[in-house]
Amino acid sequence: MNEPMNEHRFMKQTMFDLQPLRFLLLIFVWLLCVNNFQLKVVHAFTTAAIPTNTKTKTSGSSRISLVVGGRDVRYTGTINHKLNHKASSWDDIEVDIVKEEQEEEDDDVESSNSAKTPTWKGPAAAAAAVMPKDMKYNEYNLMRQNKHFIAIRAAGGSEMTNDIYARDPDTDVFWFVGKVARISDVSLEKAVARQYPLIEEHSARLRPLELFDKNGLLELWSAPGDSELDVAYNRPHVIFVKMPRAHELEEGGAEGSVRNVEVGFQGEIYESGEEGFRTQRKQDGSPLKPEIQQS
Repeated sequence: MNEPMNEHRFMKQTMFDLQPLRFLLLIFVWLLCVNNFQLKVVHAFTTAAIPTNTKTKTSGSSRISLVVGGRDVRYTGTINHKLNHKASSWDDIEVDIVKEEQEEEDDDVESSNSAKTPTWKGPAAAAAAVMPKDMKYNEYNLMRQNKHFIAIRAAGGSEMTNDIYARDPDTDVFWFVGKVARISDVSLEKAVARQYPLIEEHSARLRPLELFDKNGLLELWSAPGDSELDVAYNRPHVIFVKMPRAHELEEGGAEGSVRNVEVGFQGEIYESGEEGFRTQRKQDGSPLKPEIQQS
């Protein structure tokens, strides 16, 4: 009698183990019939032009989107492969385009259901323009442009950088707010115009008492890279140059022609108790006060 009993118990145990699977199957059928269950698998793949002397693997990502009862729930997973090459330092910047464009695409998907993109409240013609999404003032964009600045400076040196000063148009005080970098194919004017919203917002937050009320109307001026000491001594050969906004460029703006990986911005950060660096200038960018002579 022991053998039939054991067989009976085995069958009961097997039936018990299958109960969760039957329960999940019932839920699946219910979702399919009642809530218009849809399963979408989207594969996003991005490629970019890589120099012929560069050995690399492409990078891409897969997104699984689950729509239940009209509500969209997404899971994003990214697979990136290391890039191994034997080329010049500039190629380090170019191959990053694959990753940067993929990250921007993912950012677009994540914010697709959010509110409308806020309008950048700049002067006159800029007021109607929508702020570029990759230049909105947030930690991700700041860190990305800072990384680009470091990479470009390492490849091209200080000659590819410029110091940036922000000014309230109603005053003669110019505040040092950071540095920009660009590759050799991008002009200084386009480099600043491409990042203008990010730099201007950083300036306003860096000097809230002096500049925040004029955010959207601030002027950005450039000086030669690493020229802070000459500026402090009012050296006459250091002349500031006013930088245009994107809509002021003759070639139709900078957003479409300059990729964010081709330019960089390293914002000024104050340590505790630091007052910040400022200088007074005339309308032509020359020093307002006479040169300070070293004793």
